[in-house]
Amino acid sequence: MPYPLPEFEDVAHAKACTEVLQPFVTEARLTKVQNVMAHRSRHISLVLENVYQSRNASAVMRSADGLGFLDVHLIENENAWSRNKGVAKGASQWLNIHRYLHVADPRMACVNSLKSMGIQLVVTAPHAQGCTSENLPLDRPVALVMGTEFSGASDFMMEHADAFVQIPMRGFVQSFNISVAAAILMNRLRTRLEQSQVSWNLHPDEEALVHAEWIFKSVRNARGILARHGLTSPPTLASTR
Repeated sequence: MPYPLPEFEDVAHAKACTEVLQPFVTEARLTKVQNVMAHRSRHISLVLENVYQSRNASAVMRSADGLGFLDVHLIENENAWSRNKGVAKGASQWLNIHRYLHVADPRMACVNSLKSMGIQLVVTAPHAQGCTSENLPLDRPVALVMGTEFSGASDFMMEHADAFVQIPMRGFVQSFNISVAAAILMNRLRTRLEQSQVSWNLHPDEEALVHAEWIFKSVRNARGILARHGLTSPPTLASTR
């Protein structure tokens, strides 16, 4: 796994919870979960560094979910994210949101976490010499770093970048809105992944954990049902029903 999925005690616990809860899920809902799962990937993730407007971060999350990615990392030492329900349309609940909020150095914590897992840090920088979405190497998992709306990525993230990526601009403006830029990059990288020989699907253990989480969120009173079967519930999960 690129990085852990912490909600369940282990894979066996996740599978046991799924077995108990799945009979309470409609056939249509179960089919939807399985179809979405088949396209989920952790090969591309997003890092949002101190995004000033929560609606922009929520729009990025909506695009990440729609394009089949699972992980979004939030560096929040200056601006804290709050969910914008009108923009996100519930997307954030189907993503793994990694928040670096209550640590001494959120940027360093995020960089260390990603690099310890062998993930390449790719900073989106319109004026830096680097790759485009057409030639960015995808042999290793990629974390796309999106900086603030006003000044872009910080000097710290630029210094720790493994590569840079930019979107060629053909007009008078020099850059796109952060949510637009993220969607453009994710869409093209998604297409390239599916056309490549890269193994981008979830690992079977990841599938089991994510599947259990989504089933839990799909069942009303999931905690009570699991308790009656002698199973503990993931401490931070809540049903969406």
